[in-house]
Amino acid sequence: MSIQKLVLFTWILFSNFCWSATPAQVEQYLFVSHTEEELLSLEKNFSFMQNHLKNENNTTYDMQLLSLRFKEYITKNISDDEMVEILDNYKNVVLMQFINASIEAKKHDLNETNHYVKALKANPEAAIRITLIHKISTFLYPKEAILVLFDNLMTPLMKQGIGKEKVNDTILKEMRKNYVTMMLKTAKDETLFAARDFTMQELETLLKIAKTSAVAHESKVVFTAMAYALKDFFTSIAQRYDIQKHQTHTTK
Repeated sequence: MSIQKLVLFTWILFSNFCWSATPAQVEQYLFVSHTEEELLSLEKNFSFMQNHLKNENNTTYDMQLLSLRFKEYITKNISDDEMVEILDNYKNVVLMQFINASIEAKKHDLNETNHYVKALKANPEAAIRITLIHKISTFLYPKEAILVLFDNLMTPLMKQGIGKEKVNDTILKEMRKNYVTMMLKTAKDETLFAARDFTMQELETLLKIAKTSAVAHESKVVFTAMAYALKDFFTSIAQRYDIQKHQTHTTK
């Protein structure tokens, strides 16, 4: 190996080592962002789903792989410097209050959320507040990130599930559109409800954080990491998944 090639190889190896987030950083991120709780909830929900799908081969997918693969993707795709910026955001009291409020909001009945959102939208004086919170939601749950979930999880499921012959490109395109619309609306409504006790000043602070490049990178990587972690599970259930039984009606 020539000296030039050796230097280049060493530089590539060193830079890959230096720029990856450390396991300690990843564990800290999972803790402060409460992402670990979300992963455990997903493991529980998808275990239930797996157990209730017909399985002639009596095979099961190890749900613990979800957390392992999620961490693996996060580690490889967020550098140590980027993770420092992301973790710095979580030092902000307002963001942590919002994280905790979001967790508590999910414990409420869906009807309570819908009732609050409906009442809020009916109040003309709440227009500025609603617009501000919708902006926050747009940055925290970007459309492009949600599309990653559909394209990497739902599309393969639809193409491999029972009744796949009835799903053509036109139907899949409509499903994709409806999925994104539903997810964005849900995110906005949940954000409205979670932030119901926040002052306008606190919401302005939260928007400022949400607009940072650190949050943009975090959202992109986290959604993609979730797709990466779940992809094999979705593949494992595809041939047992009856599309007609689980398909939501398309909107006109």
